Amino acid sequence: MLEALIPAMARVTEHLGQDRFADSMMQLFERICPVQSLAAFAFLEQDRPQLLLDIYDQGVIAKQASMSRYMSGAYLLDPYFQACQEQRPAGLYRLQELAADDFEQSEYFRQYFQYANFADEIGYLQRIEQGYIHLSLCRTSPFDEDARATLNTLCPWVLAVMSQQWQEVGQVNRGDNADNMHQRLQQAFAQFGQSFLTQREAEIARLLLQGHSTKSMAERLGISMETVKVHKRNLYNKLDINSQSELFSLFLNSLSTLEPQDMGDPLQAYHQRPKP
Repeated sequence: MLEALIPAMARVTEHLGQDRFADSMMQLFERICPVQSLAAFAFLEQDRPQLLLDIYDQGVIAKQASMSRYMSGAYLLDPYFQACQEQRPAGLYRLQELAADDFEQSEYFRQYFQYANFADEIGYLQRIEQGYIHLSLCRTSPFDEDARATLNTLCPWVLAVMSQQWQEVGQVNRGDNADNMHQRLQQAFAQFGQSFLTQREAEIARLLLQGHSTKSMAERLGISMETVKVHKRNLYNKLDINSQSELFSLFLNSLSTLEPQDMGDPLQAYHQRPKP
């Protein structure tokens, strides 16, 4: 298999820094197994994600999976972004390795991943000085063992190519134009709901947004599943919502109204803002 890939790898190397790089990379992976989407993101420490590359089959991604909504704050719930926040080593990761145990029931999954009709995702993470580069491969059916093994064997080469292709990412000093929105979004997620909820209820709200099950939350927080259920019921009552879907919408809506002067819990600013 690897010998058959050498010509395609050579073309990728030849096209580094050129417009043909993305197509050459897609053709390489297609030799391993059919891939319906190839995308690359820069997850930077001081800025919101940058979309570096985006190729996908027509009709595989529905309009509901809005990239603008992802970029405006939903990326905070992306398991690959969370892996970068945890300073994971560079390498190849399957989505199910990184995602919370109830990820497929999370609203992030419902709002984005399921609308793309993907059944599996594998992503390379490469550490750079300013953060990470994430190269994502998605399929409408699971990657089989042979494909995963080949992609893993190629990992050192792919990571080197990623570093070379996107070596200047994050090196531009945005100065005051960046307005610290990324940092404020991160702070908003960390403090989401604290103005209305107890500290434990706010923790559970954030874990719910990430896709953790009742059992997973109980294990993480060192409390019983029944206690988790009580906290969950209380936070729903205090926020005047009835479902995880409404919690997700409340989270995104509160982020969308953030102003440069807003600090702390985004829900507090959201509720204080005059309604149309």
